[in-house]
Amino acid sequence: MKANKFTIGCVSILLFGLLVFVLFGWFMFGDHSSFETGLKKYELLPDSAHDITVFKNPNISGMFLCDFSIDEEGFKDYSEKQKWKVEEIKDLKDLFTAKAFHEGTPNERHKIKNGLYYSKIAANGGGVTVGYDRDNGRGYISRSSR
Repeated sequence: MKANKFTIGCVSILLFGLLVFVLFGWFMFGDHSSFETGLKKYELLPDSAHDITVFKNPNISGMFLCDFSIDEEGFKDYSEKQKWKVEEIKDLKDLFTAKAFHEGTPNERHKIKNGLYYSKIAANGGGVTVGYDRDNGRGYISRSSR
């Protein structure tokens, strides 16, 4: 009888551990993404930004992508406040877009040849990349924790 209770206790602990492991994995690595487009305002962007598209996934990647209409001076001011030292684009730059991530085609990037650019990537692959495309008057932000 004692062995039976012991076995039931061990199995219960193992099942509970498995449940915790599965829930933890789902929380850390699952797709919890959200996508919004056509926004007039967004809390992380300046008031001068409009026609905003946002993709975010709060899992372990901490992925945040957005693009928005803004004039160049507004983008420069916002970049300065964020301590992003944007520079003139000398070579063609590819930027991730919220729409491409939402559609599951993250390698379809927006190309900028006339504008501003800043990128700071950490050793783990996380970081921030921002760009401003003068040809369409849009800013682009891509940020992740990994």
